[in-house]
Amino acid sequence: MPGINAEKALDRAMRLCSRQEKCSSYILDKLKAWGTDETTAQKMLKTLTEKKFVDDLRYAKAYTRQQHTFRKWGRIKIRTVLKQKNIPADFIDEALAELDEQEYRETLKAELLKKRRSIKAKNRYDLLARLQKFAYGRGYEPELARKVAEEIIDEDPPSFR
Repeated sequence: MPGINAEKALDRAMRLCSRQEKCSSYILDKLKAWGTDETTAQKMLKTLTEKKFVDDLRYAKAYTRQQHTFRKWGRIKIRTVLKQKNIPADFIDEALAELDEQEYRETLKAELLKKRRSIKAKNRYDLLARLQKFAYGRGYEPELARKVAEEIIDEDPPSFR
């Protein structure tokens, strides 16, 4: 696609950002894809940031809430994806700190209880390992995953055959 002029690219970026929260690296990639050179794209990004169309901290907070609430992701997975989007580490830390600890734990417990119903384990160790592996895949911390999985098994001990 041939490049569009700078004014049109900036307008397009503003419209894009006003519809949905976007991070600076995404917008920078879009501007380049539209044929804007690096220097001009950086200037446009600065303008978008100053006018509050792009705010990486706001994006990190929204992304964290969304992924935890709807996809039930843990902190590790959320942190990894935000790092890939070039969000500064202090913004990531601030966004993750906003997750309510009790709600976070309850979400993990609910997900593990759902998963437990579909697991056909041979013994307690196998069940614990499978629940933990599931939690790790969702991005939950190993220590928390172990504690919650053990709690679930202790509350309702399975009968193995």
